[in-house]
Amino acid sequence: MKFKIVDAHVFWWPVEVVCPDPDKPGKTVTQSFTMQFQAMPADEADAMMKEINALPPEEQKNRQHEELLRVCKNWRDVTDEKGEQVPFSEETLKACLQYSWFNRGLYKAYMRSLAPDEARKGN
Repeated sequence: MKFKIVDAHVFWWPVEVVCPDPDKPGKTVTQSFTMQFQAMPADEADAMMKEINALPPEEQKNRQHEELLRVCKNWRDVTDEKGEQVPFSEETLKACLQYSWFNRGLYKAYMRSLAPDEARKGN
């Protein structure tokens, strides 16, 4: 495939979330879905991180997931307790990011998407 120069690099990537198993104390269960990311240019990401790091600690905490909020655009295979599809929204994403297992899985997937050769090697 030839390399294409595009205005926005938008792509789907698998996400695995390892969370507590509600039925087995002390055990975990892996859940998966697919996230649509829009890659952020490095200079924009660096500027965002510098801006956030210059803020007081409480404000830094309030903006800790800003990069994910910027790059996550849609999802597939996310359901509620009844098995109904949950439409993507920034509000729902923010609510999910409150759980460490969710944000950890999402960060891991996004970082792997930025270096797909490393993900393929298993590093």
